Amino acid sequence: MKRIAILLITAAICMPAAFGQTKPVADMSWNEIAAQAKKEGKVVWYQWYFQPQFRTFVKGFTEKYGIEVVIPDGTHDGNLNKFLAERKRKTGDIDVLSFGGGNTYKMNMAEYFLGPLTKIIPGGEKLKISIEGGNSQGYAVAFWGNQTGLAYNPSRIKETELPQTIESLSAWMQANPKRLGFNVENGGAGPAFIESVTRNVADALDYEDGDAPKDKIAGLAPSWAWFSARKSQFVITASNADSITRLNDGEFYMVAAWEDMLAGLQKSKTVDGKIKFYIPSFGMPGGGNMVGAAANAPHKAASLLFIHWLSSAETQALLNREFGSAPQHPEAASDASLIPMKQRVYSRMWAGKPFGDMVKTSFTENVLLK
Repeated sequence: MKRIAILLITAAICMPAAFGQTKPVADMSWNEIAAQAKKEGKVVWYQWYFQPQFRTFVKGFTEKYGIEVVIPDGTHDGNLNKFLAERKRKTGDIDVLSFGGGNTYKMNMAEYFLGPLTKIIPGGEKLKISIEGGNSQGYAVAFWGNQTGLAYNPSRIKETELPQTIESLSAWMQANPKRLGFNVENGGAGPAFIESVTRNVADALDYEDGDAPKDKIAGLAPSWAWFSARKSQFVITASNADSITRLNDGEFYMVAAWEDMLAGLQKSKTVDGKIKFYIPSFGMPGGGNMVGAAANAPHKAASLLFIHWLSSAETQALLNREFGSAPQHPEAASDASLIPMKQRVYSRMWAGKPFGDMVKTSFTENVLLK
């Protein structure tokens, strides 16, 4: 019996190695993580936009490391809900999750993700952990930067005539009624425009603080008066894409837009390459998306290696060239951007959440429904 017990103990000790399991990734050196990642051979990335293009893009990672990258179909909210539903499982289906930076407040980052990535990944101290009003505490890093602004038709409006202040915007709208379009639902470009005007008109409020008490919401009233007085001068569109399509078709002269979305549509020849983009000096929010490795990821080491690759200066520069994303690594080149670096000084942080979400809700209640 004693011999049998010894054999069983020995088998139990050897079993993890037989299945390729090693010590926890948090206790590994980076070289050990890279070696283990290659043994795992696969990483499942839940990424919700540009999925066909990203399936091609990540072949660069596979070629470099010999690790397959799988990108399932899914939406942002669908992926996030699945992630949250699986968090108590010992092993989930998700290795790496992408999400809008403003969603960090919905999650216990230290409990739901591996990390801190800033301490595990080489050069992690250079990576961005705050974006779009969210802070990951180092458990997720920014990999995609997107900037809102105004896309315009240069044959209809000269660069020297572009509105830069709320006063000049008001004058332009009055002189060009129904030539400005922005969405409220199905995309964030329109809400970014609404928030930008609001920050300038109702400028006594603290937009960085995400708290949303009733008196603070009531303080948005000057902005709703501004929009209500100009309801005959702007058009609410169905979505981000609808705005750009109608700008491209000539209905609008100017629309709220995302820099990366416009760049992608121009690269695919869907939108005329002559359409231009700018950030007005009254400011518009820039945001972006993060990636994190699930704490219960089936391929933990491969997840960390993939995030290291995705957030690197080289890959960030490539994302800029291929998609128009604003690089999130401080050493990445950004020569393919639609706007010069000097304009990026007008980029603003999104309002803190949940107050930022209430700006859009309050606009609907106090402008659209009245």
